[in-house]
Amino acid sequence: VPALLRSPPMSADRRIAHLDMDAFYASVELLRRPELRGLPVAIGGHGEPNSRGVVTTATYEARAFGIRSGMALRRAADLCPHCIFLPVDFDEYRRYSRRFKQAIAQIAPAIEDRGIDEVYIDLEGLPGDPRAAGAAIKAAVREATGLTCSLGIAPNKLLAKIASELDKPDGLTVLTMA
Repeated sequence: VPALLRSPPMSADRRIAHLDMDAFYASVELLRRPELRGLPVAIGGHGEPNSRGVVTTATYEARAFGIRSGMALRRAADLCPHCIFLPVDFDEYRRYSRRFKQAIAQIAPAIEDRGIDEVYIDLEGLPGDPRAAGAAIKAAVREATGLTCSLGIAPNKLLAKIASELDKPDGLTVLTMA
């Protein structure tokens, strides 16, 4: 059982981080297609909005039009007719996933994998304050991948996950027992 699961649920000294990559699939695609930065882009299916399929993720520009994960591609095209649709490329996303997780492991080896684009990290035993550890992890992820992530740090996993959503994209939120 990972150390994250063995620790008591609430402790004033405990620091758990939840790291969530920002619009992960879309961000990977923008690295490959930098000319699409700043444009509404949705990733899903075969990248054809008139076919069956759902949005896997979308850039923040596309989200401003109401496009969300799980939405039918046709509905997304209705909401934003000038949205650019791209097919999913899971091999590439897995490659970037391995890279960001390896970068984290160099700083904090106690990691609980929660999927292709998110992890929990036990910050116990890391030198310095939690904010400094979080900043170091974010910098390592950016260095290894060119991507941003949002990080929440709190005394337990639930609060850490909530904290990671509070300052997206590229945020760092620290919640204390107080």
